[in-house]
Amino acid sequence: MSSLSELFKEWNELNNKAGASMGQFDFSTIKEIRKEQSELENSIYEVLKKSASDEILKILPEECGEMEMGYETNGNIFYFVMLDPKFIESEETILLAITINLTNKVSLIKNFEIKD
Repeated sequence: MSSLSELFKEWNELNNKAGASMGQFDFSTIKEIRKEQSELENSIYEVLKKSASDEILKILPEECGEMEMGYETNGNIFYFVMLDPKFIESEETILLAITINLTNKVSLIKNFEIKD
């Protein structure tokens, strides 16, 4: 089992490769990269689920496939972003982010906004 640090680093390297391939319209390479990234995301998600509080576990999907992922390199924080289940029936799009850092600290960010 890789450490979170290794998983984060590998995911970020693949993300950078995917960005370069996207610029070259190399979609077969992007597909392979995304497959590898997906495996890393699943591994990170399993660590997150083991470290999450009951409150967070109640709202987490079984698998991370439907969420958007992101990684903040400065803080070494990995993000799993999803629609807030409390607002599913609403016309508003309200996001939640569940984060995990290198010390396995899991946090919930309500009303999460994606910044460019």
